[in-house]
Amino acid sequence: MPTMTFEQAALGTAADYPGGARGLAAAIGMNGSVLAHKVSLTDRANQLTVPQARTIMLATGDYRMLHGLAGDLDHVCVRVTGLGDSECVGKSISETAREFGEFLTAVTVAVADDDVIPNEMRRIDRELTEMIAAANHLRALCAAMGRRRGGRK
Repeated sequence: MPTMTFEQAALGTAADYPGGARGLAAAIGMNGSVLAHKVSLTDRANQLTVPQARTIMLATGDYRMLHGLAGDLDHVCVRVTGLGDSECVGKSISETAREFGEFLTAVTVAVADDDVIPNEMRRIDRELTEMIAAANHLRALCAAMGRRRGGRK
């Protein structure tokens, strides 16, 4: 379901961070040039480690790499925060709708001039991944409510 690979997600995360890879590297205590090589789609000698990817996701709040890796392995990720709280359903519905709106805005902006450039495609991919994550979380909340009630219809 994710729209990009782990490697594409890593590059997009770094590129979208204020200051790019160098700005992100400074935020996580890594050399900017080293991080730029680690997220390069062409440099196969230097790769992110799992702990480095985790550090980046925690620092940025951007989980595209997690979703990209899951997609590479034919899986999906579901955020589990709030699964025990039925009051979260309303908030999750609003969050899913907001993410859908942001996805449509990214598409609308990108196609406005009949020329979708790579940066616009990355934004579309990011917004789609975030929308899918929000919808999956909403689905998980609903499933958790069903389990608490014994799965009755």
